[in-house]
Amino acid sequence: MFIDTHAHLFWDSFKEDFDQVVINAKDAGITIIINVGVDIKSSKDALELQSTSPEVSFYSSISIHPEEAIKYWSNEAKIEKDMQTLEEMYHSNPQKVIAVGECGLDFAYANWEGYLPDNISAEMMKNLQRKLFQAHIDLAKKLNLPLLLHIRDDRSVDPNLIECWKEVFEMAGDHFGILHCYSGLEETTKRAISSNYLISFAGNITYKKNEYLKEAVRMIPLEKIVLETDCPFLPPQSIRGKRNEPSSIREIANYIAELKEIEFEEVTKQTTENAKKLFKI
Repeated sequence: MFIDTHAHLFWDSFKEDFDQVVINAKDAGITIIINVGVDIKSSKDALELQSTSPEVSFYSSISIHPEEAIKYWSNEAKIEKDMQTLEEMYHSNPQKVIAVGECGLDFAYANWEGYLPDNISAEMMKNLQRKLFQAHIDLAKKLNLPLLLHIRDDRSVDPNLIECWKEVFEMAGDHFGILHCYSGLEETTKRAISSNYLISFAGNITYKKNEYLKEAVRMIPLEKIVLETDCPFLPPQSIRGKRNEPSSIREIANYIAELKEIEFEEVTKQTTENAKKLFKI
């Protein structure tokens, strides 16, 4: 039994073969998939998405991705309005909406060509992200839901940069949730282990150049680890360059077992228990 703690099956790339993707997930041993919203529309899509197999249950999250923060530059008051909309989604089906996220900080966008309008500086963009993230923290605390944290520094500027990680830990404080698609360096990993957050690994741990992630897997106790695919993104090495889907969770679990030199079944059992306990499912 597996739980894919972070998927986006509402994405257009799944429309043509959605039923088969769910069958593949069932055949891979997946019993629960959490579809994660990234804005108002996709949060609604995730909530409304229905599994086509009685053996695979769907849950969802509500969120506005940090990439979307730039849309509030001329009207920051709309952040509060959109948070109210997300809260209403939760109250419409609290049994299905089990998390707030993915939310957080992603400062890599500051250097993407064409991302920032001419009248918006990188620091202004960062401040918008902080305000949007704080609104998510407040909502998660109000609803007593876990946070799914998206955290990314621009390591093309400095391979040792941990600015976003430090800020997220400070802002999120002693709340709880998941560090989605973990990418922390050793200093961050030590802090993550002692935090209230579980640590989620995706298919990128199988990539040849990600030695620091492999070391993180070895460092982190299995009781702190959960699994995700982030599909349709981040396919594992065996299907790199192709669309990802939940069934690839087995390859991620097997890779973790190899890195930690433990049995595959131990990874399966413990990561599932970790996710069930966090989400109360």
